[in-house]
Amino acid sequence: VAWTGGDRRAYGKLACGKIDLIIESTMQPYDFLPLVSIVQSAGGIITDWKGGPVHEGGQVVAAASEALHAELLAVLAPAAL
Repeated sequence: VAWTGGDRRAYGKLACGKIDLIIESTMQPYDFLPLVSIVQSAGGIITDWKGGPVHEGGQVVAAASEALHAELLAVLAPAAL
């Protein structure tokens, strides 16, 4: 299950295993930076659409696992240019 355009509840659902992916395209750092440690502590990964650090905001993807993250980045690669 993927979630797009969510808020902090979506990241909580990802951390609890209720959803697998979150895709955001217009995030500000203050929207998601407090959630990075929650996602990572739950075993997830959060990056920009190119797989880089999310500290600048913009396009953000969070995944429940590294495998899902890699699959999603492969799909998003053309959009991340």
